[in-house]
Amino acid sequence: MKSIAKVILLLFFSLSIGFGQRVGHHAQFPLRCDECHYCSKPTYNEPCLKICPDFIREGITVHHSVDDAPTLFIIDTLANEYAPAVFTHRLHARMAEMMGGCEYCHHHNPPGKVRPCIVCHEPNSRRTDISRPSLKGAYHQLCINCHRGWDAAWQKKSDCYSCHPKVSADISKDKKTLTELAEKRHPTPKTPKLFLLKSDYDEAPIVTFYHDQHIVQFGLNCVACHRGNVCADCHKSPQKQRTIVLNHENCISCHENAIDENCDKCHGAEKKPPFDHAKTGWRLKPFHKSLPCKSCHQDQTEFQPLKTDCNYCHKTNWKVGSFNHKITGIQLDENHREIDCEICHLSRNFRKKPQCTECHDDKMFPRDIPGRKMKR
Repeated sequence: MKSIAKVILLLFFSLSIGFGQRVGHHAQFPLRCDECHYCSKPTYNEPCLKICPDFIREGITVHHSVDDAPTLFIIDTLANEYAPAVFTHRLHARMAEMMGGCEYCHHHNPPGKVRPCIVCHEPNSRRTDISRPSLKGAYHQLCINCHRGWDAAWQKKSDCYSCHPKVSADISKDKKTLTELAEKRHPTPKTPKLFLLKSDYDEAPIVTFYHDQHIVQFGLNCVACHRGNVCADCHKSPQKQRTIVLNHENCISCHENAIDENCDKCHGAEKKPPFDHAKTGWRLKPFHKSLPCKSCHQDQTEFQPLKTDCNYCHKTNWKVGSFNHKITGIQLDENHREIDCEICHLSRNFRKKPQCTECHDDKMFPRDIPGRKMKR
């Protein structure tokens, strides 16, 4: 009986670790069955389990920042044949942010802490589970496509010694070189402003894409569109012209209705102007100009019109001392800094001209300023 209790306790402990210390049956988690099962109705006897399920789930998978990543790894699995390979992990992690983040390489990592490759991939070529690549195979599968693409673009040729130097060229113990490699950083990519793309839509072949607006104003990160890209997609050789492929899949998450109902929303016979919020009936200057869209529009897939009454969003946010009045163009003086907003803005109607009559008989805005004007 004690043995059974120990087994149950061990199983319970293992499950709690495997699911990021969240206890309960896995069916209770926000999972999709087809991530692990290849049939529609898995059973106990026929679970239809995939060889390598994808563990990329919001709310369960733990995402790490580049700053959390180790700087270097010394890979010495084949040290008897080659010198240890020095892998610039943090540098590659920075580049992987363009292609999906940590999961681009740690693609089958279960929820929780990122595990080393060797946890799932055996270092021996004679492994017990031939459905999984060996450690050597796993490394090569991850690295070789990017490096071959890079070589093809720049007309180079990689061999084993490109990553695995000869034993006579071992740098794994050279502290100066390791320090230099650990400090290497991928430069921050410059954000392009505009792309004019040509499609096969004869009536309106030009697609105007304001890249900087999608990044700065709409708040998209690189991976939103560039998931699956490799280094050579951007780092083309001087002899090869860079091409951009139109892909509706990148746009449909935000523009599904526009794509389905109105192709001319994106396509045209000539260049289109950038999005101007004033066309919606509400000019953002000066208060909301620098805010990302998601500050007001919580649903990023369906941008619904919002009320232009300030109290609609700022019901409780504007309390005494919490609002930086300078952004309105007027820095309040000491006499006005600590009074309630509605003393000047009657009924908290911030769209109307402020009044002074609550305290003064001889003052009137804008003739009399409750402070000093700021330079714009």
